Amino acid sequence: MKRGELDEEEATCLSRSPLQNSWNYHHNLYTGDSSSSSSRFSLLSPSDYSLSSYFSNGQCNGSSPFTSHPFDEMTTTTTKNAHDLSLCESLLHRLNIREEEQEKSHHQHFTGNQLSNYELNQEISCDLTYKSVLHQGAFKNHSVPSYSNRRSCVGRLSDPPCVRNIQGYVYMMAKDQHGCRSLQGILEDGTSLDTMIIFIEVIPHAVELMINPFGNYLMQKLLDVCNEEQRTKIILTVTAEPGLLVRISLNPHGTRVVQRLVESTKTKKHIFLVTSALRPGFLNLAVDVNGNHVIQRCLQCLTTQDNEFLFEDATRFCIDIATHQYGCCVLQKCVAYSTGRQRENLIREISRNSLFLAQDRYGNYAVQLVIEMRDFRATAMVLARLKGHYVELSMQKFSSHMVERCLTHCAESRPQIVLELISVPRFDLLIQDPYANFVIQAALSVTKGPLHDILVEVIRPHSNLRKNPYCKGIFSRNLMRK
Repeated sequence: MKRGELDEEEATCLSRSPLQNSWNYHHNLYTGDSSSSSSRFSLLSPSDYSLSSYFSNGQCNGSSPFTSHPFDEMTTTTTKNAHDLSLCESLLHRLNIREEEQEKSHHQHFTGNQLSNYELNQEISCDLTYKSVLHQGAFKNHSVPSYSNRRSCVGRLSDPPCVRNIQGYVYMMAKDQHGCRSLQGILEDGTSLDTMIIFIEVIPHAVELMINPFGNYLMQKLLDVCNEEQRTKIILTVTAEPGLLVRISLNPHGTRVVQRLVESTKTKKHIFLVTSALRPGFLNLAVDVNGNHVIQRCLQCLTTQDNEFLFEDATRFCIDIATHQYGCCVLQKCVAYSTGRQRENLIREISRNSLFLAQDRYGNYAVQLVIEMRDFRATAMVLARLKGHYVELSMQKFSSHMVERCLTHCAESRPQIVLELISVPRFDLLIQDPYANFVIQAALSVTKGPLHDILVEVIRPHSNLRKNPYCKGIFSRNLMRK
């Protein structure tokens, strides 16, 4: 073949794609042609390289040694056609460089705030991906995957997202752990317009979010940053239905929001709406593990006049709340925060029922509180109710603490208590009692003079019980010699 023909053939080969060149080489190499090497590299027509033509010509059949796909042979003969592969790689490299230069010049054409169609499509794709994540509630990862190495329109979820990107999805984000944190960041660092956008989407679902494990934190933050008009809307929403605010307060998550609502309520109108909604459920709130904190927060944050309904109801339900695990705390707080006539009514009701309350697991703390207040009139009423029952009260687990408190704080009651204790027929049983022995020890430590000597003379004949585990404290040298 002449040099001119070879140049023409090379030009034709370069004009074709690298895949066709590689396929030409293998096709001519394994077609069974026994012609010279120059004819092996002759170019055939484009139709000869189609797969349909290859199989239709019977060149790949069951008896042929090339029954596998013709492209499989390319991987087994790489060492024989290194020249052709290097030529293909060179052409592909040139094409990649040309595409990169075109793309670079294309992006440089758009400057300032204008975005290319490609970037716009990428941002739309990213935004749709983010919204689909929101819809599924999948905030387990800290970042939304992006399919572009350019600036992401959302960024990391740990940073507060732009409000325009989450508008319409605030409700779903509020019920997710990471989404709720992002919204709180916007409320804390954003503008009043950002707060308004979030408020508009949250207020229709305010009650649901208040009792949500994550949404309640957003509602607490919203109450901190909202204006008076927005706070009015929230209060009207949670007080629209009778008993609704009480049910929210009884919820383990809702009680936090109601407490924050009480803290942030300042105007008389708002206070009236909140207290009026809570009053019908006072007893349920006072004896509930969650609701009692709402009552206590009212006592701490509102004025005595605003809490008047609490003192009245505490007096009316004194026995019910005093004998309850959580209610007794509420009753003691009511006594501590009340003043004047309100406190007198509470103390009088507790003193009137002191004998019953003293024997109760929780009620005895209310009686002890009255004694510690050193109110003469109230203390006299308590002692009058307990007179004649000190022995049986000393032998009970809970009331024995109350008798000890009387010995410690009521000097005028000590003779009466000691005389009742030493007049019991079987005094030895009293000093061996698991609870009464502590009352005897308290009496020995606070009495002086003749009263102390009388008590020691009654105890000394029972010195044979010195080794008894309940009597060791009584026969202590310090107490007997005092």
